[in-house]
Amino acid sequence: MVEVPNVRSKKLADAQKTLTDAGFKVKVELAPFHLGLNLVAGQNPGAGKLAQPGSTVIVTIV
Repeated sequence: MVEVPNVRSKKLADAQKTLTDAGFKVKVELAPFHLGLNLVAGQNPGAGKLAQPGSTVIVTIV
């Protein structure tokens, strides 16, 4: 199990790199109030949680 890094408030490209470097896949979802800023507003599993390497982290962007 690997700790999920905190990518909230990061730009999408930076968040994707951080997560893939940590061994995770990334799924991107648009927030219902998507503004086109491409900033991460949330992530699942959350920062600090333990997850299987190779599992998917869902990031929600605004």
